[in-house]
Amino acid sequence: MLLFSACALCSVLALNPSPSPSPSAQPEIAHVYTSERTDSTVRNTARTTYTVTREEIQRNGYRTVAQALQSIPALTISPLGAIGAAVDFSLRGSSSAQTLILVDGVPAPGSFSNSVELGTMPTTGVERIEVVEGGGSTLYGTGAIGGIINVITDRRSETSATLRSGSFDDSEIALQTPNIQYDRISAGNAFGLPDGTTRGDADYSSTALHGNIEHTFGSISAALRAGIQSDNGGAPGPLSFLTPSARENDENKNIDLTLDRRTAQSAATLQAGATSQKIGYYCDSAGDPQCFQPGIALSTDARVTLGLRNVVRGANNQLLYGIDLSRGFVRADDGFGDIAVDSMAQAALYAEDRVTTSWGSAYAGLRGERDGSLGGEVSPSAGFVVRLAPDTALKVNAATAFRAPNATELFFPGYGNAQLHPERAQVADATLVDSSLLGGVSIGWFGNRTRNLIEAEPVASVGPACTIDPSSFTYEACNVDHAFIEGLTFTAKTVPVNGIWASLALTDLYRAENVDTQARLPNDPVFAATLGLNYAARSQDAFVSAFGVSARSQGARGEISTTVPQWQQPVAFTAIDAFVTVRAGERASISLRGFNLGNERYSAVNGFPMPGRSFVLELSAK
Repeated sequence: MLLFSACALCSVLALNPSPSPSPSAQPEIAHVYTSERTDSTVRNTARTTYTVTREEIQRNGYRTVAQALQSIPALTISPLGAIGAAVDFSLRGSSSAQTLILVDGVPAPGSFSNSVELGTMPTTGVERIEVVEGGGSTLYGTGAIGGIINVITDRRSETSATLRSGSFDDSEIALQTPNIQYDRISAGNAFGLPDGTTRGDADYSSTALHGNIEHTFGSISAALRAGIQSDNGGAPGPLSFLTPSARENDENKNIDLTLDRRTAQSAATLQAGATSQKIGYYCDSAGDPQCFQPGIALSTDARVTLGLRNVVRGANNQLLYGIDLSRGFVRADDGFGDIAVDSMAQAALYAEDRVTTSWGSAYAGLRGERDGSLGGEVSPSAGFVVRLAPDTALKVNAATAFRAPNATELFFPGYGNAQLHPERAQVADATLVDSSLLGGVSIGWFGNRTRNLIEAEPVASVGPACTIDPSSFTYEACNVDHAFIEGLTFTAKTVPVNGIWASLALTDLYRAENVDTQARLPNDPVFAATLGLNYAARSQDAFVSAFGVSARSQGARGEISTTVPQWQQPVAFTAIDAFVTVRAGERASISLRGFNLGNERYSAVNGFPMPGRSFVLELSAK
């Protein structure tokens, strides 16, 4: 029904194209950075790249990076509750550990431990988010089997302020200037459940402050960015094992300096960065019978990175080459007195050559990386773009990708396995793009075969070797056989008609299999679809400046339990969100936003129920 409605809507809008499409309705990104690790055009890049712009973030009221990514094809976002809760995510069937998260091209805080917090990373001060799907190990190294998510900050933003208040005691104040961005969120999150109880101890508060400055010294441009975020909230666990006294305190810090020198035929970049993350978890072991942790669990992840790269451009070719260095340490205290401390290191050389011809373009690249004591890896990649018509192109990519085990999998007391081997994958994709059909249509296929897949498995004993015992309650990180993933994507949008346009994104992940157990990989629904209808006024004097309705549908994720209520398990669901924004003055607007308007009650992750219908009133001024 969703697909039928979308196709009907696209057809109606296509019959009456507007002679003067709204320039503000669908902001187009002509250039991207992440796919080629340098400035490139969307038209010429072979790697599948999606963007979420600042205009889309502001128009839709996305407060976190996870919310902003929920409509990207082949990217599944699975929150464990309302705002402030942790978020699981999967890109093209690959886990969060197999997806590299960057902030301005530098690994985000928590990258060594796979604890990057997309569910609480604010969008205040973000210019755009670029998602590159498919293996990215040649340019970015370990952890990019599924792809890369790069959060690019805005160093030229105008001054603005936003006040927000809504259901479940949810409030926010956000201030943004060209050099300083501040965000404060507080939410009670005491939402009712279908059985008549109330979800408790899920409150959340967050304070984030970011600063940036840039300057030009002759032929060298410099940009410095720093940020700190402090979160505090409840961590009650799944309903089957509720821990009402559990609390979590997080702190994320990052700073990076970028120096660019550009000439007519080259661009050299030096980038240095440092990140740190601290996650503290505790509960009341004396008064809470579900709390079995006598002390505070504290995880610390810190790293410094240095990258130097150069791009040389000729008449018909471009050569990119560079070096990446990274070093840091991790410390894990499990709250039972067991402490693990270890260092992590990465060093790599890479190069990629791109040739442009009258029929399209082609590239080939190679990376050699060593990840400390885990050993080395060579990762080649190649791809091409073939112009079938002026507005039609076929894009094809093939690569090997890899992922070194993260610190949690290697060292965390009672779970880590120091004998793990790196994951190795062969990935490929092919996408047909036509920018003249409707407002743009694409259809694509992707595949992934990963060996030495790292999974949490029940083991007979804790030790360097994994002896699987399905009846065991002790889980350890283990290298299983391999994963086999294949899927299809389809996207379409219409040409704006009087400021109104529609969009559709479909993902069919028809295979996401752990070959060793022949079980489907977790958090990978077979089918996902997002249908949107939006309006953006062409005149700044219009009373209604924008409105939108979006429907996100996800299919079931495996067998449905007959003993657990549906709202406590990840069954199929459709969530409908809507908003309307009206002018409240020359430089002010008021938005009313509604979420989950169908009041679907479901768990995106087993045992972690989502809130029901909610509303937010938002006042913005520039």
